[in-house]
Amino acid sequence: MATIDERIASASLKQLGDIRVDDVLEFIDRGIENMPSYMDLYRRWERQQWAVSDLDFGPDKQRWGEATELEKEATLWGRRLFFNGEERVTATLAPFVWAAPTPEIEIFLSTQMVDEARHTVFFDRWWREVVGTGAKDMEAILAEIRPDTNEGYNELFYDRLPGIAQRLASNPKDFDAFVEGVTIYHIVVEGTLALTGQRFELEAMREEGLTHLGFYQGFLAVARDESRHVNFGVKVLQEAVREDAARFAPVIQKTLVECLPLISGTVHPPDERYYTEVGHYQESDILDYAMNALNKRLGAIGINLAA
Repeated sequence: MATIDERIASASLKQLGDIRVDDVLEFIDRGIENMPSYMDLYRRWERQQWAVSDLDFGPDKQRWGEATELEKEATLWGRRLFFNGEERVTATLAPFVWAAPTPEIEIFLSTQMVDEARHTVFFDRWWREVVGTGAKDMEAILAEIRPDTNEGYNELFYDRLPGIAQRLASNPKDFDAFVEGVTIYHIVVEGTLALTGQRFELEAMREEGLTHLGFYQGFLAVARDESRHVNFGVKVLQEAVREDAARFAPVIQKTLVECLPLISGTVHPPDERYYTEVGHYQESDILDYAMNALNKRLGAIGINLAA
């Protein structure tokens, strides 16, 4: 009988409906305990291919028509954050590939560019086929759905990510900037913010018996992709700290201290009922989960949040 790791690694989109997101996220922790090589992560990417066009959003459209106004408001608020965020990380990743210090890292980051583009297409298709929009192209729909968020979200996705990408584009040999960028991109945005949000949304859908929806299957595939990315980020930073802790640990710590307050603002909803009545959890549950996950990854890297 296949182990849960083997099931996760080879599951098709439909089979992902039978898998819990917590099992996917524990895959990260097991990867931390037995850190894969960059080429191991590449081979995992080869085995875990999926196509947005294979998803069936028919059941999603029916469910959308039955949803309450509060459920729709909560869903649109959260998915705006993800849709916009996926496009932003897609747009800022290329300089990381140019700055990759080894061919193996370059190869893995190239696969991540494909993943992030696919995630953006996933949200675009869900929005068009389930919610509906008159937007003629992706640029128009992104302008339409750009979230009305606080300054924390804007600073993270429209200031810090583009800023570090520009530094890397200007000087791909700046390894300190690469370490800072991986901390922002892979540890803060993906590992602490995105995967936490995915975990709570997918668990809420499972509890409601909605694992047959195309969105559940596709979003769990997104989480599986992100688990590879986070393992990659932990490995890069772990190797940097082992090479020169006095140089790189302060870079990572300073970046985290500056970015973590932006997360708490980003996950604060405009209406608390989005969590308590629709998701059936508290905002404090999200923040506690995020910090526990972060601390596990920092332990693997070999640092803590103290300066």
